[in-house]
Amino acid sequence: MFDSPLVRKLIDLAIEEDLALGDITASLTVPESHTSKAKVIARETLVVCGVGIVSEIAKAGQWTLTVNTKVTDGVIANDGDILVELAGSTRELLSAERTILNFLQRLCGVATYTRNFCETQKGLKILDTRKTMPGWRLLDKYATKIGGASNHRFSLGDMVLVKNNHIDAHPQGIRGALADVVAKKPLYMPWEVEVRNLDELQIALTFNPTIVMLDNFSDDILKEAVAIVKAVPQPPMIEVSGGVSKDRLATIHAAGVDAASVGALTTQAPNVDISMRII
Repeated sequence: MFDSPLVRKLIDLAIEEDLALGDITASLTVPESHTSKAKVIARETLVVCGVGIVSEIAKAGQWTLTVNTKVTDGVIANDGDILVELAGSTRELLSAERTILNFLQRLCGVATYTRNFCETQKGLKILDTRKTMPGWRLLDKYATKIGGASNHRFSLGDMVLVKNNHIDAHPQGIRGALADVVAKKPLYMPWEVEVRNLDELQIALTFNPTIVMLDNFSDDILKEAVAIVKAVPQPPMIEVSGGVSKDRLATIHAAGVDAASVGALTTQAPNVDISMRII
C-alpha cells in the first residue's frame, strides 16, 4: 500500500519541502562518513499505523538506511515502546527525521482517534468520509481502517451518492435527480441518497436505493425514519450522518441504524507524540 504512486507523490513532496536547499545544519555539524543508529519511539499510548512507510521514505530520499520495524500496524504501543529502528549515515538519519515523524504522527493519530471512537459502541458500523487531508486520501482511509472503522467511498467515481446539493441543483428536485440516477447509472453500481426530512425519505424509498443516509436527524425523528425504512419490502441499508458524536452512538444503534459516517475521524484526530533519537 505504501508503495502506491499516490503515496510516493506525497512522500516526494514532503522530502522536497524539507530538503530542496539541502540540510545545512547536518552538513556543518556531522562528518560525511559518520554513521549512527536511531530509534523511533512512542511517547504516549497509541495505535500503531504506518510503520511500513518508513522504508518507502528512505527509498524516495535515496538514503542507504537500514530500516527495521519493531511492531505491526494495529497493535497498541505504550510510552517508551520502540516502533522502528534505523541505521546508516548520520546525516541521512537527521535529514529523514522530520518526514518520518510527520507521517507516523498523523497516521497513528488518526488510527488512535478512530479506535477510541469505534470502541464506544460495538455493533454499529462506523464509516469514514472524504473529509481527508488533501493528498492524504489513501493514507487517511488506511489509518481509519487500522483504527477499526470501515471505508466509505474513496472518490467521486466509486459509487453514486446523491446529496443535498445534487437535489437542490436539479430542476425537478429529488424526484428528478433520483429518476435520472436509476435510468442512467451503471447497472453494477450501488447507489445512495442523502435525505433531510421524512418527506424526502418517503420519496427516496420509491426508487429502491441501496443505502439511505439520514442527515442531521434528531433522535426522535431518527426512530420514526428507521421505522419507515424497515416497513418497505426490501429495506435499504440505513446510514446516519451529521452530529454523530461518541455520546450519540448508543442511541443511534438502538434506533436500528446500520452505519454512521463520521467526518471527525479525519478532521478532529490530533497527531500523537512520537520522537526519534539518534544513538
